[in-house]
Amino acid sequence: MSKDAHRAQGKSIEAHYDAAQARCKPLKHNAKEVCLVKARGARDVAMAELEMQYRPTAKNDERLRVTRAEAAHALAREMCEPLDGNAKDVCRKDAKAVLAQAKAEAKLQTAAVEDSLRSTRVVEERTEAEDRQRAALFAAARERCDALAGEQRADCMINANKRFGKL
Repeated sequence: MSKDAHRAQGKSIEAHYDAAQARCKPLKHNAKEVCLVKARGARDVAMAELEMQYRPTAKNDERLRVTRAEAAHALAREMCEPLDGNAKDVCRKDAKAVLAQAKAEAKLQTAAVEDSLRSTRVVEERTEAEDRQRAALFAAARERCDALAGEQRADCMINANKRFGKL
């Protein structure tokens, strides 16, 4: 993803967030707060996903997972607000426990994601090296073909193209 595309996506996410906030304005009391928390969470998750697409690293993957968990936690806490007494306390503690578990899982996943990204990079590097090697071999074959004349040269070029994947 280019820097300009990243910036444009970020502006688009902010525009969606502004529109979502505007949809929340006519609501009243807790419904309005829930709507605003949902909008904020959606924006934060979208920005974290964008950053993960722009720079796919294990740290950004962890941030994305934590952002998702925090958005869900904020929504769950807001949903607890209309409750009273013990029910509200239980609701908040449940939400906090879910957040703690999600953060712990995100940290555990970091190592697995690092390994996955590392293996992806290794494959890309090997592919690039093979492409460079194939190009060098094709250039050498073309030089050998250039030394020939007429039909032999044409046949040699056809064979070189077939052999090195240029056709």
